[in-house]
Amino acid sequence: MAQHTISSELVAALKRLRLGRILDTLPERLALAEAQDMPFEDMLLLLLSDEVSRRDTSAADGRARDAGLDPSMRLEQWDKSSKVSFDKRLLN
Repeated sequence: MAQHTISSELVAALKRLRLGRILDTLPERLALAEAQDMPFEDMLLLLLSDEVSRRDTSAADGRARDAGLDPSMRLEQWDKSSKVSFDKRLLN
């Protein structure tokens, strides 16, 4: 896969839009899109989905930290097979 150079104008625009963290994975995502001959819309969706996921994870970690909880103890990681009881109404 080819190494992609990101222009300073694109870097500045992403940072101004507060999307600078996309730069962490942008070169490999561009290479993947090129290798798979991905349409532009699909590539853009992939990049933005990465950012949404990163922000969701970051927000959950922040809320857990603010509450004094272990950040790894989130509902997304709940083991449904565990034998515990809880008030499902309260959870919902």
